[in-house]
Amino acid sequence: MAARLPMSASQHLHAPLEGAAAARAVRRVFIITLILNLAVTGAKAGYGYFSGSLALGTDAIHAGLDGASNVLALLSLHWSHIPADDRHPYGRRKIEILAALGIGVLILIGLFEMSVAAIRSLAGGRPPPRIGWWGFGIVAATIVVNFFITQYEDRRGHALGSSLLCADAQHTRSDLYASIAVVLSFVGVRVGFSLADPIGAIFVVAMVGRAAWMVFRDNVPTLIDAAVLDPERVAVVASDPACGYDVRRVRTRGLRNAVHLDLYVAVDPAMSVLDAHQLAKRIESTLRVAYPELSDVAIHTEPVPASQSPSPTPAK
Repeated sequence: MAARLPMSASQHLHAPLEGAAAARAVRRVFIITLILNLAVTGAKAGYGYFSGSLALGTDAIHAGLDGASNVLALLSLHWSHIPADDRHPYGRRKIEILAALGIGVLILIGLFEMSVAAIRSLAGGRPPPRIGWWGFGIVAATIVVNFFITQYEDRRGHALGSSLLCADAQHTRSDLYASIAVVLSFVGVRVGFSLADPIGAIFVVAMVGRAAWMVFRDNVPTLIDAAVLDPERVAVVASDPACGYDVRRVRTRGLRNAVHLDLYVAVDPAMSVLDAHQLAKRIESTLRVAYPELSDVAIHTEPVPASQSPSPTPAK
């Protein structure tokens, strides 16, 4: 038997925003960051072209990927929050994960382009860029803007339970570090070190690669249905030795803010259907209090004689 119950009103108070309200909030964050990222990209690209700086030019490509990822995110939000239907009974939330992986792919594209440009510059004896104090001021201003975007997206992503916002914050954070590397390359050029510009571009490449790894690391497990919650802890929360049942198996999957849980409970074969159903209701209520991020809970009761009932063995 399986029991699926709606979340109570008191549990809604502790859960992150869901549905249309969450979509609007996430969309608002991406619109704000898109405007800021376009301004940063324009400033970096303009001065990079004027000065001939390879490091700043590649950093402008990186900043442009920030804006592109914002557009990708806005498009994905339209699809991911369409209500569940017969063909998609669990909704379309994983579209958000696909969009996050799309951000990772965009980072890898930029990584390849910047790597090729840096290697060509080191091998070809490219003349050093013309760096003035305006360049330092422009890059410093973009660092401040990127820092704000990173903190804003990360804070709102955790508050709204949006893996897409958190992934984009990681992307923007790599742009912040890359801008610092550009400033150091500017200093090297000003003191007469001609290779400072391509070396700075290589540092940018390394930082972009780290950002790509983090995005894939955080989102690929969701697509392959990796466990979201610790099964042993879930079993402890769900167990009540005084009630005479054993938690035999725990399975979880889904997004961080939309977890699907399957729980198997061994009960006395003499227990009536009504009693088993009420037991499942109590267990689910306990679990939803402990884990507000649960979006779907299925509790299966299995008749097992007391003499055969094993100790709790949560599935890992």
